[in-house]
Amino acid sequence: MRFARLCWSMLALVAVGCGGGDDGPTDPPNGNQTLGSITATPATLNLAAGSSGSIAVVALDTENQVITNPGSPTFSSANAAIAEVSGTGSVLGISAGTTQINISLTRAGVTKTTSVAVTVAGTLPTSAAVTAGGDLVFAPALVAIARGGSVAWTFGSLEHTVSFGGAAGAPASITTGGVSTTISRTFNTAGNFNYVCTIHAGMTGQVLVR
Repeated sequence: MRFARLCWSMLALVAVGCGGGDDGPTDPPNGNQTLGSITATPATLNLAAGSSGSIAVVALDTENQVITNPGSPTFSSANAAIAEVSGTGSVLGISAGTTQINISLTRAGVTKTTSVAVTVAGTLPTSAAVTAGGDLVFAPALVAIARGGSVAWTFGSLEHTVSFGGAAGAPASITTGGVSTTISRTFNTAGNFNYVCTIHAGMTGQVLVR
């Protein structure tokens, strides 16, 4: 009798261990997903010259499941005279016309591509306005103007500076007087000019001149 009970116990353990059925396939870990395609949003961008827009990229595996950590895509403009794009997918309208932003992503030796159509209207403005307020940010942080144009910084009751750090082609920095006033600078050289407030760490901005 004891032997029979032992046999039944062993059979029960085997049945539990086998599960008694098929639970179906298990999805591979995210790191093992094979890149199947990439999509970009929006599919088209309509910008005024001097304004910007952002492109978001989603990677899908061969089962059309989202890959949460696919790596960083690369962006390039088919015509940078019409629209420029940064390494993070921020697109800036430069001059009137139509072009496209090409996007590529490589994962585990597999490369997929897509593109976004961009239409730009108008021309770059010859002036821009930036506010430096008590919230310790320059707003907007990025402005784009035509060469020979100017940027006016309006300061509130809290003192700020605008320092270009001696960059070649940049106008003179605003080192004093940034309180309850507006001060302008003219940009006669094309380039990307980063600036900071030397009083408040992390307060930064950029002027693009084309």
